[in-house]
Order: sequence, then C-alpha cells, then structure tokens
Amino acid sequence: MRHVLITGFLFTVLTISALAQQQEAPLTLQQKDEAIDSIVKTIKTRYIFPDVALKVEKYLRNRQAKNAYNAITGGNQFAQVLTQDMQVAGNDKHLWAAYTPEELPVEKPRELMSIPDEERAGLAEMFQRTNYGIDKLDILKGNIGYLSFNTLISPEFAGEVYDAMMLYVAHTEALIIDLRKCGGSMSPDAVPYFCSYFFQSPVHLNDTYFGKDAKLTQSWTYAHVNGRKYLNKPIYILTSRSTFSGAEEMAYDLQALKRATVVGQPTGGGANPGGIVRLTGHFRMFVPVGKVVNPITKSNWEHVGVQPDTVINARLALQKAQELAMLSSIKAANDDRWKGALKDWMAEVVASAPKLKPVTFELQGFENAKEVYVAGSFNDWDQHASQMLRKGNKWVVVTETEQGKTTYKFIVDGKWISDPGNAQTEGPNGDSVIVVE
Repeated sequence: MRHVLITGFLFTVLTISALAQQQEAPLTLQQKDEAIDSIVKTIKTRYIFPDVALKVEKYLRNRQAKNAYNAITGGNQFAQVLTQDMQVAGNDKHLWAAYTPEELPVEKPRELMSIPDEERAGLAEMFQRTNYGIDKLDILKGNIGYLSFNTLISPEFAGEVYDAMMLYVAHTEALIIDLRKCGGSMSPDAVPYFCSYFFQSPVHLNDTYFGKDAKLTQSWTYAHVNGRKYLNKPIYILTSRSTFSGAEEMAYDLQALKRATVVGQPTGGGANPGGIVRLTGHFRMFVPVGKVVNPITKSNWEHVGVQPDTVINARLALQKAQELAMLSSIKAANDDRWKGALKDWMAEVVASAPKLKPVTFELQGFENAKEVYVAGSFNDWDQHASQMLRKGNKWVVVTETEQGKTTYKFIVDGKWISDPGNAQTEGPNGDSVIVVE
C-alpha cells in the first residue's frame, strides 16, 4: 500500500508470523461463510474501485458455491486462499486477509487510516524496539552514505531519529537508500517528510483521490526539517520485488522528479492506500480506499511496479549502486589521490559482488494447482518472486542463486510445502536444502 495501515499494526507486523505457529482450532463452515460475507460487504462499501469489487464478489461467491473452501480447516490456510482468490479476481496485491486464533476486539467507529488512541502508546514502544524501521545506517567506502529500511515510519514517532540519521550522512558525497526489503509506509506523512531532505523548497509528490466522491488530498514535501538537508548530491534507491507500497512511492516520486536513480528489480506494484478492517472475531483484511496519481507521470505504479533506471538482480544492486556512486565522484573529483582511491575501492566492490548461478526448481505432480511458486534464501523468501510454470507433469522455474547452501519451499495455491522430491531438510519448518556448486 502507499501507506500501510496503521490500525492493527501491532498485530499485523509483529504477531502474524508467530500466530501462524500456534495450534489452530478447526474452522467451521459457518466461520468461513461469515468471513466471506464480511469480505463482500467490506469491498462493496469501502473498496475504491466498485467495478473490481463486483468481480471479487462474483469470484468468491462462485468458489463458495462450488464448495472450494469446504476442505480447508486451518485459519491461516483459509486466509491465504482468500487472499489469493481476491488478488486473482481483483488484480490488486493490496487485497489480503489475515487470521488470528485470538479473538479480535470489536473496533470503534473511526477513519480507516487514522491511529486509534488505544494503540498509540503501543505503537510508539514497538517502533522504538524495532529501531523505527531502520535496518542499517553506515558510511561505505568512497564516502557513500547507506540507509536500509524495512518500514517507513511517521515523523510523529520517528522524526527525531530520521533527523539524526540524516545528520550522520550529511557529509557524504552520495547516498544509497536500500528499499529492497521495505514493505511499505506506516503513515501518509512518512514519505513526504523523508523526501523533504532532498529538496530546497516544497515539491508536489502526488495526489490521492479517496472514496466514491473522489475527495482530493495532495502530498507535498515539507518546507522545513530539523536536520541538515541533503541537496545536489546523487541518490541511488535499491529495489526488489519485495519493495512495496509506500517504499514504491518513495522510489517512484524521486525517480519522476529526477532526484534519484533506481537500481535493482521492478517492484511489487501496489500503489493505492487503504487500511485494515476487522471482518470477524478471527479475520481481518486490507482494503484500498484511495487512488494515487503522480503529477508528473499522470499515473502510478499499480500492477506494473517501479521500473528501475538500471535493471539488475536485486542481490547485485548494492554493488552496482556503489559503482555508480564512485564513478560519479571520480568525474567530479579534482584530487588525483582521491580519484585513485575511488578507483581502487570501485575495483574491490566489483570483485566482491555475489556470483550467481542459474538453478532449476521442479515440482512433480499437483496437476490441479492454480498457482505454484518457489521461495527461499535466494529471493529473501518472497512468496511471489518466482512463479513456476506447468511443463508436462511438473512445475518448473529457472532462477539464480549464490553458490553454497540454498534453502527453499514451494507454495502451492497458498500452502507452503517442503520439496517432496528432496529428502534434505533443516530447521523446525522443514525447509528443503540444496547446495549450488
């Protein structure tokens, strides 16, 4: 999403994977019907695209009528299948459902993208403990600043941290912003605030149209930030298929404004903002409620993703951006000793880039499956990055991975399974293992 919904964030970000490991009570047919009924009601009343809502409703009702959900007893599997069906019917990756075995509290009436008062203190504590979505802050060889994010946080909570972070990299000659593992923004204010560091005066980032009456909200950078601005220096943004929503917005906006060079793979393709809605006592869903339009491109990145200026395997993107940054510094440098040092460091970076090998993954059988993917250490366990195609009696995909041990699993119609053709596994989840020579 452009802004990942804040309400319910504590549940969504921190506990969903843990809850998936808890013992689930088998779902009843009534519980599944209630979840579907609530999804249909939610998308018909709140989803930004009424025509798509009707497609999703028809698809779910047809599947329901054919008893496609009857054999599913696990809550997490049911949520995964519902997510897959909504995304297939609506072609919108922001449509998803989630399950929790714990009873969800009834929500008070509120604006969908607002922060409930009862969650504010918990959010502040959680953001602090997760370092405000910042994975790494560093100065790389060649005096290149490096910032890595997994989430973008509202300046209400992270403003002082962002200010200090930007002060730390203010002296560098180029900046790399790593969004390869960033799944979005937790606030509509996060991207405008952070981007404010890169412009002297306020800049129009995008327009968002909310609801059936298309209420317009404009997004601009701030006139003032408390830290030192980062002006007239090269910026490189790293992307992957896991780059999504608000992270895509940052890359898209700065690319459109010609303020940053995007390096990596096309992103996930989720542009439209929304929020999490309680469906039943055990199910929630995310529903987009707005449409984003960039004032320069007159479009957005929905479905297509952000297209990098330099397309390269995401695992090679950091080294490529370092190389580009040092080439820029070499061209601008007047000191021969500094140029020599940069050339030496650039050679080191090029030599240290991961060596990728082509690998073929195959899954026998499952002839009735609709979608099959493989995810693992080679693609950061992105469940949608490597889709397999049906060839004869098996599913096949060719991808790239580094030499050495690779762990992986197949995802068959939303269900994760170990490779039945490979007895070598490890870990509590039974991840399959191969060694690439």
